[in-house]
Amino acid sequence: MTYKPSQNEPSDADDLPGAITKTPDGKLIRQWRRRLDGCHWGWPLKVFEYIVVPAQTPQDFNQPLSELRDELATDDPITAAASLVEAEAIFREPNERIESAERRATTLQGTVAIAASIVIASAGLLLESRKIAGHGWRVAFVILLAAFVASLVACAWRALGVTGRMFEFEQPGPERIGMRAKLNGPAAQTFRAAELLRAAGVADEIAAVKVGLLRAAAWWLRVALGVLAAFAVALALYVVVHEAQKPHCATPRCKQVGRLVAR
Repeated sequence: MTYKPSQNEPSDADDLPGAITKTPDGKLIRQWRRRLDGCHWGWPLKVFEYIVVPAQTPQDFNQPLSELRDELATDDPITAAASLVEAEAIFREPNERIESAERRATTLQGTVAIAASIVIASAGLLLESRKIAGHGWRVAFVILLAAFVASLVACAWRALGVTGRMFEFEQPGPERIGMRAKLNGPAAQTFRAAELLRAAGVADEIAAVKVGLLRAAAWWLRVALGVLAAFAVALALYVVVHEAQKPHCATPRCKQVGRLVAR
């Protein structure tokens, strides 16, 4: 059915916001993306998108608010109430995904901080040439340690993107509460449902970015754990090879000389 506002209902659609044309990213990210989008070479934009992972323009429920309100309009109170309940559930879902991603990203940041202590201990081990003999072994351990640090930095960078990056959310029309208060029951409910759906579309794009960054952070953490396992295997192999190359002393005199040399 076609929605027809009553005499006490606002009928001027120009007072309501139109379709959303910008991404929910911060102003600085949008500016840089526009600049790089006009670049003659395409690779700077690809590098920017890989590092920053910008959000996209909302796709779901992205239409003028008046049109979305008219699509949901009904005179049946039960249908209007059901539409409002469903819209509230749709609005909560992306916000719950955002909260879950931020909690997990915070856990990953703590894990990276703990893993940093391993880097400090390993660096102290490599700085003393007496503990790691052989240039080749030292180079191998340095490469593995550098790969471990790079993986941790990448993990922390992606995790910080989840918790520390600023986004512009769409609020479900708090400034239009007076406008909705002038409507009758079903019209007010469907108007509120339209506001929630419009805000849910923006939140869904933000949730997609945050979940994507969280998955990237988890992937880099798995890489760091793999490098750490390789470091442990290399260290165990070094101990085995180094011990095998040591001369074996069977006599007490030889053992006494060995202890003096070790001092």
